[in-house]
Amino acid sequence: MKTNYKKFNRQFYLKKNESMKNHTSFKIGGSADLFALPKSVDELTNLIITAEKYNIPVTIIGSGTNLLVKDKGIRGLIICVTKINTGITIKQIDSKNIFIEAFAGTLLASVCKFAMENGLKGFEFATGIPGTLGGAVMMNAGTNLGSISDVLLCMDIIEKNGKITKIKKNEIIFSEKAFSFNSCLDLKNIIPVILKASFVLKKGNKEHIRLKINKLLNKRNLTQPILALSAGCFFKNPVSGEKAGKLIEKAGLKGKRIGNAMVSEKHANFIVNLGNSTAKDILELKAYIQKKVFQLFSINLETEVKIKGE
Repeated sequence: MKTNYKKFNRQFYLKKNESMKNHTSFKIGGSADLFALPKSVDELTNLIITAEKYNIPVTIIGSGTNLLVKDKGIRGLIICVTKINTGITIKQIDSKNIFIEAFAGTLLASVCKFAMENGLKGFEFATGIPGTLGGAVMMNAGTNLGSISDVLLCMDIIEKNGKITKIKKNEIIFSEKAFSFNSCLDLKNIIPVILKASFVLKKGNKEHIRLKINKLLNKRNLTQPILALSAGCFFKNPVSGEKAGKLIEKAGLKGKRIGNAMVSEKHANFIVNLGNSTAKDILELKAYIQKKVFQLFSINLETEVKIKGE
């Protein structure tokens, strides 16, 4: 494997042993063997093709806002797509519907702002959700106001052989904070590397949209630890019953601390890094929360945050 790494590294300018603390909102994690920050679609495609050729495992990340990397780091190649963000395009479909398209590395906040500035409604649900568009699609990001699947039209993905394939919404199966491809697709070359996504929005009143977005942002600022080092909501909400944060709060776990990891006192579904937390601290606190909630309510809390590495 090390020989393959050397051959691979000769073809690209890659960072070796790059600390993942620099690439996640948690500011936690060991090093990646190889780290790439492609600045074009061609460069991204070549990285994927060559990694497949040398049998090097690939992990795709955006801005790392929903990611916990373990303390020993991640093996293989990390590709960060935040530079794949060459603007948002707009096209009118008919008198009511508008089509917009953005690349995976585009910040979700930028898409929200673009929609507002163009008087387009339907994307307000994403207000305040951190991270990139690619990650938002992968996670079917959303709130009680809506989710990505509500407005998605299609997406372009990069296959292992470098081919770019358009996947329509009806070929995707969405679930809570995830998606999978319909069984009618030929999946042998498909890996979830999202290049760009297209959405259908509707014409609206720009001022009404702006007021709604400001109201949602103010609510988030009041109820969530926006400035803390975290990965957002740590657990998925159970399918039925109360939300994860409310269950954790009822279990008396607000402020619960293991090492430098703590359950936020502002919102119980946030685990925060107090400054020098390790992934081990976070994972031990995660397990403690899950155990306590199950003991009290017989509910298994599933993690929403993606956990990678070793």
